[in-house]
Amino acid sequence: MDPELHERLDKLERHLAGKKKDLWDKLAVIAPLLLPVALTLVGWHFTNEHNRNQLELQRKSHESELQVAYINSSVGQSELIKDFMQQLTNPDTAVRNIAIEAVLYAAPTPGKRIVEIIARNEGAAGSATARNALQAKRSDLVEALFAAENASRLQAATEIMQNWSADEELLHVLLERSGRCLSDHGVAPDCADGIYQTVSVLPSFTHRLLQAHKPELQALLRRLPRNSPLTMGQGAVLAGKIE
Repeated sequence: MDPELHERLDKLERHLAGKKKDLWDKLAVIAPLLLPVALTLVGWHFTNEHNRNQLELQRKSHESELQVAYINSSVGQSELIKDFMQQLTNPDTAVRNIAIEAVLYAAPTPGKRIVEIIARNEGAAGSATARNALQAKRSDLVEALFAAENASRLQAATEIMQNWSADEELLHVLLERSGRCLSDHGVAPDCADGIYQTVSVLPSFTHRLLQAHKPELQALLRRLPRNSPLTMGQGAVLAGKIE
């Protein structure tokens, strides 16, 4: 309580005691002094509640926008796949190769699955091209994860978590790139954002892959920069996934 207010209350108490006023007399005198405090507390409560409600509304609105964007993106990707399906089996090698690259990069979700099917079909037309395209895509995603532009990092992180969480080869590339970054600051002087994004996406990989590569992941966690609370926070999430 404020010292001045405390002193005034003490004086009032002594004054009331001297006149032997009853409880209601005391309340009648003290109430005007406490009213501003009560109003302040009530105002703070309603302001805080209003702000919390506004944040919740903004969160729900943002989630709705993301869902709409995802649906629109999925529709667009499906249309693109439909347009390229015939070219994926085109006897012309050049046309077929372009189609494979196009669906993989322009339609990340369905395109990756289609290209993987082509790649697994040993001896089929375009299988080697599909395997090379997938490997190039892995490298591009990891490099984007370490890009200087925040938008590129976020886009790569989102695509990895949505479409590549069961891809062991991508996990290998991620671990190699982050290890190289942590080992040689002369070659990669500004890796902090890339390391953060890497540690953020790793928990999205399947439990089987995380357990299979537990020693490498634990080694990575031990080397994380201790002066980065955000990275260490994501590291704690990853550590919980591999326990």
